[in-house]
Amino acid sequence: MNKSTFSDDQLVDLIAADDTEAFKILFDKYYSTLARILMRYSDDPELIKDWVQDIFVMLWETRAQLQGYQIANFKAYFIVMARNYAMRVLSRKKRGVLVFIREMERCDVPDNTLCESLDEAELQLMHDAALAKLPQKTQQAYLLNRHKGLTYGKIADKMGISVKTVEAHISRTIAFLRQELVIYLR
Repeated sequence: MNKSTFSDDQLVDLIAADDTEAFKILFDKYYSTLARILMRYSDDPELIKDWVQDIFVMLWETRAQLQGYQIANFKAYFIVMARNYAMRVLSRKKRGVLVFIREMERCDVPDNTLCESLDEAELQLMHDAALAKLPQKTQQAYLLNRHKGLTYGKIADKMGISVKTVEAHISRTIAFLRQELVIYLR
């Protein structure tokens, strides 16, 4: 079998008829595409390999349902299937973390406020140091918004600049802080 001679529709029909060679061709054709899509949801290459394998296993297990089912654009269908799979797995993981946190709250554990306050103090120091690297006007716009709670319009009036300039200052600051404090955001 030569993969260039079969369309996706033909391959899907062959897979629905239990053709393992057609399945291998489709796997080879779309493995890297699915892996690239799933990289948006995880940076762990082993996890991505597992996810791609799970998606192809799901395709194989549901192959009988594909018989006579017309998919207008199989590549798009497969990409959506991969995205949905990743989001479903990640939402389950997040729910598991929430359950774990609730269980921990019920347990009688020692108070970690000292460690938490040290972490907060370190983060605040790093935040202030990163903020100090920015130009004065950018810092001022950010602090007026985040610490004083002023709207962009009020900041623009106070600083004598346009609202768009305020937006630019604040978005630049947020992007910069995200970059500088990346180790604390994970």
